[in-house]
Amino acid sequence: MSLTSSLKDPGSPMSRFLSEHLPQPENVLADYRLRLRRSTAHVVPAAPAGQRPDWRMLGHTIDHRLRISLGAPTGQPIREGVRRAILDDDGWPSPEIISTVQAAGMVLLEELDRYEAAEGQPLALDPVAEERLIRLCHLASGFETIFRHVGWVRGITLGLCEPGADLDDMAAAVPDYVVDDIRAQMALASSPGPFTTLRGLPADRRICGPVFNGSLHVGGADADFVLDRALIDCKATIRPERLGRAEIYQLAGYLLLDYSNQYAIEKVSLYLSRQGALIDWSVADFLGLLGARLGLPDLRAACRHALTGGEEGAPPPPEDQRRPLPRPRSNAPVQDSLFD
Repeated sequence: MSLTSSLKDPGSPMSRFLSEHLPQPENVLADYRLRLRRSTAHVVPAAPAGQRPDWRMLGHTIDHRLRISLGAPTGQPIREGVRRAILDDDGWPSPEIISTVQAAGMVLLEELDRYEAAEGQPLALDPVAEERLIRLCHLASGFETIFRHVGWVRGITLGLCEPGADLDDMAAAVPDYVVDDIRAQMALASSPGPFTTLRGLPADRRICGPVFNGSLHVGGADADFVLDRALIDCKATIRPERLGRAEIYQLAGYLLLDYSNQYAIEKVSLYLSRQGALIDWSVADFLGLLGARLGLPDLRAACRHALTGGEEGAPPPPEDQRRPLPRPRSNAPVQDSLFD
């Protein structure tokens, strides 16, 4: 069970822990919606009439394209997805298609590896190169889907190719609206968007796909980015006002699963790629708004205890050590930051 799956189950150890120790997500949501009003940009995919956009795949695709701008073109999910493509879904797709897709996947990994660079990559390449890269990112999203589901799920477009198709054939089959949509989102991320500044960070301050000490305690959890000590989750939604407690608890879950403070996270953030807006909170303000009664180290220790049944880590702190956090700022103007 992944972190997102855990949060969908109100009886899971993570859901019960967050509800008990961080009981007021509505406070964060109220602040988020207030700040969202400042955003006026809005990108909507122009899919052909009668064709529903593949929202999940589009979300993965913009995430991959942003990672390439930060110099990290591939990661475990894509590589592992190529390997796990051998696992069919009760006979679908056929062995011939599986062989075709895996062969193309190996070529895909080689081509994406060329974009790895400590200095990152431009937020927009020349038109021909950019189109090719977006199509490759969309194919990579299919392999990530296979990774997340530990094998094929019927309907993945990778499985609809012809036997013997190569990477060029598969890239050409990516719908044109996908290319246009990702181009538009990347335009929002670039100047004067937040990723212009983030790309300029030193390489060791740009971490893509961070995995946490406690990731395996929820069946696997990797966030989108930790950039300049800010935990950032990318959301490619056309209805950002509808984000709710699940998205806030997802941020909180990532924060708490970093048991050893490996990433020294100082801020948590939501990046809205279709609005070009990055809304962030200091860790202290975030936990304060959530109604936390423990400091971050104690929360992490208690979370570890709850997720492992006490078999790992320190026991929960005694009741007399539960000290209130400083109250978050209220009625204060929002301070500009490198994310705004």
